[in-house]
Amino acid sequence: MKTCILSIIIFLFSVANVSCGNNYYVYNLAVDMIRETDVVFADGFRTRMTLEDYIENDSLRLQVAEIHSQRPRFSWQIFSTKNNTYQRKYRILVSSSRQLIDSDNGDVWDSGLVADSSSVAVVYGGGSLRPSTLYYWKVMIVDSKGRKSDFSEAKGFVTANELDDYTSVLPLMKVSQRPVLITIKGSSALIDYGKDAFAQLSLKLNSLLGRDTVVVHFGEALDTSGMVNQNPRCSVRYRKKSVYLKKGYSNYNIAFDPIPANTDPNVNNGAVPVLMPGYIGEVLPFRYVQVDNYKHRLTYSNVSRNVVEYPFDDDAAEFRSDDTLLNQIWELCKHTMKATSFAGTFVDGDRERITYEADTYINQLSYYAVSDQYSIARNSLERLMFHATWPTEWILQTPLIAYNDYLYTGDIAFLHKYYENLKMRTLWSLRNEKDHLLHSGKDIKESYLLSHINTHSSYFRDIIDWPPSEQNQYIKKECNTAVNAFYYKSLAVFAEIAAALGNNYDASCFRNYAQETMDAINEKMLRPDSLYNDAIGTTHYTLHANMLPLAMGVTNDTCRTAALNYIKKCGMKCSPYGAQFLLDAVYDANDPDYALSLLTDTSSRSWYQMIRQGSTMTTESWNDSIKDNQDWNHAWGAAPANIICRRLMGIEPTQPGFARVKIAPQTGRLGYAYIKHPTPRGTIEVEVSLDKASRKRLVVEIPPNMTADVVLPDGRQKTVGSGRWNFVINNP
Repeated sequence: MKTCILSIIIFLFSVANVSCGNNYYVYNLAVDMIRETDVVFADGFRTRMTLEDYIENDSLRLQVAEIHSQRPRFSWQIFSTKNNTYQRKYRILVSSSRQLIDSDNGDVWDSGLVADSSSVAVVYGGGSLRPSTLYYWKVMIVDSKGRKSDFSEAKGFVTANELDDYTSVLPLMKVSQRPVLITIKGSSALIDYGKDAFAQLSLKLNSLLGRDTVVVHFGEALDTSGMVNQNPRCSVRYRKKSVYLKKGYSNYNIAFDPIPANTDPNVNNGAVPVLMPGYIGEVLPFRYVQVDNYKHRLTYSNVSRNVVEYPFDDDAAEFRSDDTLLNQIWELCKHTMKATSFAGTFVDGDRERITYEADTYINQLSYYAVSDQYSIARNSLERLMFHATWPTEWILQTPLIAYNDYLYTGDIAFLHKYYENLKMRTLWSLRNEKDHLLHSGKDIKESYLLSHINTHSSYFRDIIDWPPSEQNQYIKKECNTAVNAFYYKSLAVFAEIAAALGNNYDASCFRNYAQETMDAINEKMLRPDSLYNDAIGTTHYTLHANMLPLAMGVTNDTCRTAALNYIKKCGMKCSPYGAQFLLDAVYDANDPDYALSLLTDTSSRSWYQMIRQGSTMTTESWNDSIKDNQDWNHAWGAAPANIICRRLMGIEPTQPGFARVKIAPQTGRLGYAYIKHPTPRGTIEVEVSLDKASRKRLVVEIPPNMTADVVLPDGRQKTVGSGRWNFVINNP
């Protein structure tokens, strides 16, 4: 009989504390999940100004992260070289001046020493805060061993003009970049910035007489001659600008004009696009710049691309493995998360710049995988509360996005504020009382949409997948399996939301609704061969009708093998949007090798195809031939970022704010994989490898004040606290 001998090697991980000179301290303070509350920006550029400078300066050109909450949430991280470090008490001071906070005088609020382990989203408990005011705060803790920390360094924050409890966000940031390569071809210079980004351009050019005109071309793609493609396919971007030069050296900041397609709400059936703020101005996605007719030498310092993005820490997350293609896919998706944050809200790409629920769901999870900024996802979700879109399944994803926000941040305020709105978006009141399923009757759904959900859409339809050619000939009827899989999940997740808020009646009702819907799907839509039909009233079945029930937790254990076999037979017969749920389904069915083969596929329907065709961000469709207006900057194509983190490396929060986390790697055929994953409590690191004796080695590092349930390669589970833990599985 094959046996496994588990050898657990536990050792301490020690890092010197340079700033404090000890091995135990509190740091990385955040207000409403924003750590950079003390950073001042000028027209988007980061400055060295202090908050005191900002308060004394009434210039409209300065920006800070304004805190909109009447009762802000405070978070912090703990550094400790000792394993199993947990916080047991905290004391928060909030002061009205630097002098008072430095003297440990919390004149605005002194929480006192509170017996509480919370270090994430701790609610301010003092008197009313004033608008447009600078405050300072700091915190100290006592850990489970009775050790008292020093007070953290104080950090300032500024309240907004109106404390309206809307999401607090960072200003958009501009980052100047120099080219990676300049190539001279005749009278033209081709400037390559290495990767596509939403940006503006600053040039420093010379003219001897002041009579010269240079032509500047901007593009995301090159033509066959190796110059900027001036007639690209689909919605791949190109723009041309003429610059009239003055005598001598001068700086030229090239401005882009807005286009109706992504700024005018009358263009996209009333859907409201996200507009760029005035302090930033209009942007264009481009990688390449071509300068024609310039008579002097272009230097790298004279052509600056000013990239616009939500503040992003490139070092917050990392992934590497012994599969170089998988590493490329990770980098593609990570850059997509960074670059497509240009609007401060998740959008569907440059073609429309609209916030959609489906895009936000994927974008949220993938952004969490690569960044420690949580406010952009919440800002996107809040926008959807007022600008819902038209697909049935996407409306149903809204509670999923909201619950993800709570799980990852630990902040329940959004669920409190929008509880009834989220409840309506489960479409619970549209359930058919006879069969407990969601029927897609046009009139009743559109009436409900207009009366209960904030939307500018004039219609309400089941979408299955997008574009329609990716629906795999799905036969849509009044009661569709794919839609009801999302319906079940939305009901089940809302039950968790209700329970978290202490609404036990709603929690019980929605658990019952969800169970009744699951039972009905398995009774009325399941075939004798354990597969699902597309809908009631047809015997036709497709990939979507089977991957979505599996991904949403509807498929019975007895049917999972049949579902997986059919899914594998279909291959990637879905869009990059659908691929999110396809991969979730395959990992749920415990086939990591097939999931890895999908991630690293090199066919025309793959993430590698996006790279091969020249894009450095994920695209809307697999290739240009599938969708004739697709763009090359579509974040919903970046599912691998969250799949690698959540599934392949197995990191998912099981209690709000990562108080508890599950780590269950499914690395399949990989011989080596490592990830660094940011959380509100600190960084999780997971490394899986094979040693020289072909033993599976799993190393995890957990930050203080977090508990991890680690699922070992042999299926057994070990619960550990903070610190570095090494597990080796011997298979004789």
